[in-house]
Amino acid sequence: MKNKMLLTLAMAFLMLPLLLVPVTEAQTTEKPVIVCTTSAVGSVVEQFLGAKAEVLVLVHPGLCPADFDLKPGYVDAINRATILFDQGIPGEFWLSSLLNASSNQDLTIVTIPGVYNTPAGAKNYIRGVGGNLSQILEVNLDSEMASMLSEVDSVSSWMSGQASSLQVSNVKVICMAWLKTFIDSAGFNVVATYNPPETLSAADITELLEIAQDEGVALVVDNLQIDVEFGEGIASHVGAEHLVLTNFPGAIPNTETLASMLQYNAEQLFNGTVTWQSTSSLKAEKVDLQNQVALFQITTALAVIIALVEAVLLYARRKKKSDT
Repeated sequence: MKNKMLLTLAMAFLMLPLLLVPVTEAQTTEKPVIVCTTSAVGSVVEQFLGAKAEVLVLVHPGLCPADFDLKPGYVDAINRATILFDQGIPGEFWLSSLLNASSNQDLTIVTIPGVYNTPAGAKNYIRGVGGNLSQILEVNLDSEMASMLSEVDSVSSWMSGQASSLQVSNVKVICMAWLKTFIDSAGFNVVATYNPPETLSAADITELLEIAQDEGVALVVDNLQIDVEFGEGIASHVGAEHLVLTNFPGAIPNTETLASMLQYNAEQLFNGTVTWQSTSSLKAEKVDLQNQVALFQITTALAVIIALVEAVLLYARRKKKSDT
């Protein structure tokens, strides 16, 4: 009996490491850390991987990348990261210093350049990010990619229908330069653009006002990450609608993906167009009514003058008869 107990205990000790292996592996498995310079690329990574990765976006989506504020924790995040995605834009001039402060020799740096704020550009961006993630992490993301591309296609189809219905090719726009590509893709007629307001001279502003007046501009569009008030002055000067669009996902609620950002921006343009068309129609009716009133006043005045002349002539005739 004693020998049997000793044998049982010995077998239990021998099997214990085998029982502990899965638990130990589960405990030491960590999510890949992926650092992204902006939400333009970060939002795509998050859509692909969700909770399967720890994604850190360096620049808050409500800010211009040039306004990035370095935080101590960012260096540590890069030291732990598997991949760093950047856009390769001038506003990321601070990235080299951040990388120099890091000691991560195994970090894979991927640049995803190009347009992302149009339907076609967003699809290229999704393919670029997805392809790199699949290759580096050795995962199959075909299903996620198909779903994301389908979302963009749905937004693109809706935009085309709205553009045709509202005949936006006849709607003239002045916008912040970094929004032109998107507004062009939505079918609008961009007649002038402007750089960040702090870089404009008095002559630049005067020229914009003259173009807005001469062209009969309907919409003046500011970039949320740059300025939300500059265009308002131009719009009020010419009776145009003032709009604010975002160039980065997540800066406004319900714009956390490229598709939802495109949807939001397009809605602002189309709703602004409807408002401008309605306002223009009311203004035209007002002018027509004013013209009718003016014509009535002129007609009434002429009728009064004619009546007075006839009265004078009649009086003169009667006077002449009475004198004879």
